[in-house]
Amino acid sequence: MGKVHILILFVFNSWLVCLNAWGQGNSEIRYHAVLQLNDRRSIPFEVTYVSGKQPKLSIHNGEERIDLRFLVEKNDTIYMEFPEIAGKINFHKQTLSGRWINLNKLNATSSPFMFYPVAEGIDARFELALDRVGSKFEGTYDVIFTDSEGDAQAIGIFKQEGSKIDGTFRTETGDYRYLSGGVFNGGMKLSCFDGVHAFLFEAAMDAEDSTILRGIFYSGSKYHATWTGVLNPKAKQTSPNAISWPTEAFAALNITVKTNRGKEKKLDSEFFRGKPTVIQLMGTWCPNCLDESKYFIELSKKSPFKDIRIIGIGFENGNSDKDRIARLKKYQKKMGFTYPLYLGGGASTKDAHAVFNQLNGVFSFPTTIFLDKQGRIVQVNSGFDGPATGEFYKSLQEDTERILLNLLQADE
Repeated sequence: MGKVHILILFVFNSWLVCLNAWGQGNSEIRYHAVLQLNDRRSIPFEVTYVSGKQPKLSIHNGEERIDLRFLVEKNDTIYMEFPEIAGKINFHKQTLSGRWINLNKLNATSSPFMFYPVAEGIDARFELALDRVGSKFEGTYDVIFTDSEGDAQAIGIFKQEGSKIDGTFRTETGDYRYLSGGVFNGGMKLSCFDGVHAFLFEAAMDAEDSTILRGIFYSGSKYHATWTGVLNPKAKQTSPNAISWPTEAFAALNITVKTNRGKEKKLDSEFFRGKPTVIQLMGTWCPNCLDESKYFIELSKKSPFKDIRIIGIGFENGNSDKDRIARLKKYQKKMGFTYPLYLGGGASTKDAHAVFNQLNGVFSFPTTIFLDKQGRIVQVNSGFDGPATGEFYKSLQEDTERILLNLLQADE
C-alpha cells in the first residue's frame, strides 16, 4: 500500500472516529439558535449541544450557562426542561427544530425554536462575522429607554475584548442579566435568552459624537423601545433602599400569607421575635428573583448567617391559589431552598402592596425587607443587582451582609 493510500485511510478513519464521538455525545459543539417570536421578529442566541442517549443542551449568555434537563425522547423528538425557571424546550433530533414552551405566564405560550452549526469564523450567536477592528463600545453609560409610555432611566455596562462584548443594563427594579454579542458592521448587537426573557439590543455610535449611542431594544414578541446612552463612568441611580420604606418608622411587620397547604398563616412580631429576619418578595417567573434566591440559599449555609431567618413570599401567576402554590412548591424543590416559601398573592406589585401595606409601595420584584429581632422594619431594598453587574453585585453582597451582621449583634 502506497504512502498516499495510507494517508487517505488515516484521514478517513480519523473522520469516522470524530463522527462517532459526536454521535455518542462525546463532543460539545456551538450552534446558532433562534427563537421566532412572530412573523417579523426573531431573537438570536447561542447553545451547545451533545447528542446521544442522554443528550445535553445548554444555553449560553456571556458567563451564564443554563444546562437544560433531559426528560425523555419520543418518536425522535427530545424533550427538555429548564433547571429552575418553569419552561420546556422540545426539538426533533434530526432537524434540530422544535418549540420553546413558556410556563411562566398565566397561560402557557409556545414559540418556534431551532439551532444549527455555523461556518468557521462566523459568530455563533448572531451568525455574522465580527468586525476585525471593532469600534469601542466599552464603558458605563447613562441610558434613557423611550417607548409609547414615556422614558425610563438605566445604566448600561459594557465590557469589550476585541470585537466581543458582554454587558447588562442596571435599573432601579433590577438588571437585565447577562447580555452577550459583539461589533458587527460598526454597530453593537447584544442578546439574551434565559427561559423567560428574550432580549435583543442594537446600537450605533452617534455620527458626530462617539460617546453617544443610539439604538433599539426588542423584548419578546411585541415590545420595543428606542434608547440613547451617554458615556459616563460616574453614572448613578437611586439607592435601592430609598425607593420603598415603611410609612411609620420601625413599624412591626404584620402580614397574613398562605402555607404550601393553602392554610392562612399570620407573621407578626410574636412570630419574628428573637432573630433578625429577611423577607424576600419574589416570583418563580422572575429571573432577578432567581439570582437573589441563589444568593440567599448560599448565604444561609454560612456562619454566622445561619442564625438569620430568611422567608420567601411568592407572588405568582395562576388561575387559583392552588395553582400558585403548586408553582411555588415545584420551584422550591428544583432550587433546593433552605428556607420556607409562602404564597402572598398574584404576580403584581399591586397584590404585593396589598399584603405589605405598611410600606409606601412595592415597586419591583424582588423587594427585600430587613427586620430586627423584634420584627420591626429597619430597611427595604428594591430590585437586585445580580452577578451580571460585576462590582455592583459584589457591593450588594457586602452591604447585605453588613446589615445582617449589625442586626445579629444588636440587643433585642
